[in-house]
Amino acid sequence: MKNIAILLVCGALTGCGAVYYVPNTQNVPVMKNEGQTNISFGLNVSESTDGFEFQGAYGLTDKIAIQLNTDWVKASEGTSNGSGYFVELGPGYYKNLSEHFVFETYGLLGFGSTKYKENYNEISEIKTNFFRVGLQPSISFTTKYFIASLSGRIANLNYNSVSGNYYDVDYLKANNSYWLIEPALTLQGGFEDVKLFLQVQLSENLTDQYFYQDYSLVSLGVKVNLNPKKN
Repeated sequence: MKNIAILLVCGALTGCGAVYYVPNTQNVPVMKNEGQTNISFGLNVSESTDGFEFQGAYGLTDKIAIQLNTDWVKASEGTSNGSGYFVELGPGYYKNLSEHFVFETYGLLGFGSTKYKENYNEISEIKTNFFRVGLQPSISFTTKYFIASLSGRIANLNYNSVSGNYYDVDYLKANNSYWLIEPALTLQGGFEDVKLFLQVQLSENLTDQYFYQDYSLVSLGVKVNLNPKKN
């Protein structure tokens, strides 16, 4: 199981080394009214890391909501290891299009920190902070016991405070900004207020198609809906 940032991967062309980006789970709360609160816990799987996420969302008014997302990750293999964290916050707009369809869009700003270390003949490491700015629209088909959502995230990823003696330090300092597009499908099923969710997400780097990142993510977790005005 695996998740977000600068952690170990063994690539066919590069050998064992750091991968510098893995997407986090897209939070699609499917807001319907003021006062609705969503809380979810999940695990993610990518090519390179495993992690745990906590996400939440709250309906501020009958049109405006806010969400908060957090992510902790760790990976290790042989003499290499990495870890990182990510915190994301942003407001959004939602609208009930009909009895069964909900539209949402969120503007998101996230900050994180990562580190990666190899210990072969000598210790090599790289540390960096980063932030990501993004827009995430979605449309959801919703019933009492099942929800299906199509979402997409368009984001700009920026690295800063890059340090260490790993061979990619100078490269990441000189190439520190990337545009990403990330479509996702989320399925939820279970009880009216507690559902299991499964999300499959792709990540495409529009700036550099050869950038060392993971290109897919599978997320599984539990979502709890506290809705004082159920539709």
